[in-house]
Amino acid sequence: MSTNLRPAGEPAATFRFGEFTFDCGSRLLMRNGVNRHLSLKAQHLLQLLILARPRALSRDELYDALWPATFVCETNLAGIINEVRRALGDDARAASYIRTIHGFGYAFCGDVVSMSAAATNSVAATLHCEERSYPLREGENLVGRARDCGVVILAPTISRRHSLITIYDDSFSIRDLDSTNGTFVDGQRIGRLPVMATNRVRIAFGSVAASINFRDIPTTNPELLLMNELKLRVGRRSSSP
Repeated sequence: MSTNLRPAGEPAATFRFGEFTFDCGSRLLMRNGVNRHLSLKAQHLLQLLILARPRALSRDELYDALWPATFVCETNLAGIINEVRRALGDDARAASYIRTIHGFGYAFCGDVVSMSAAATNSVAATLHCEERSYPLREGENLVGRARDCGVVILAPTISRRHSLITIYDDSFSIRDLDSTNGTFVDGQRIGRLPVMATNRVRIAFGSVAASINFRDIPTTNPELLLMNELKLRVGRRSSSP
């Protein structure tokens, strides 16, 4: 079973939940500013569960992500889960953060705030799709045909809620939301497990090809066009004799 997890770029967002913060770039878990030690596997596991929330990840998905192409004992995953729970002071019988779905896998169940998104909510990238450009803001960007999506693409192969793009500093994760026609990264169909990527990858929502750029400001967005024009006017005034 493929995990569809390809760490082409490390995300750099910081997530806050309860007394904890977790920085995806450094993979540091802090409790009230004090570092909580986690092994590399435990850091990776916590990141996977936070990014996939609220969806539960199956044991097979987690095994494939943590130990790709390697056979390990079934108790290894349970040991990593217990390590994360100890660091979080969590109780499996009354979980605040790591919930067990018996016979399936695990899910992150705490309330999470993306600190980078909450702090700025600024346009961080551009989604280029069918000769149109859509601004992507730091944090989560919902793609689909529904009017409440952050990126509305009215195409026959796009589902109402098709996929979720989460933008970090210079990279992003993307996951499919059980769309009818699928989400593809570099030609490979992905699932609900987040795929880490950079702006060099090719994306498709069903048959609709797309790409992401972290430098261009979208020229089809009226709000941003007005902002650019105001900046130009200020620049002309400051340069006038």
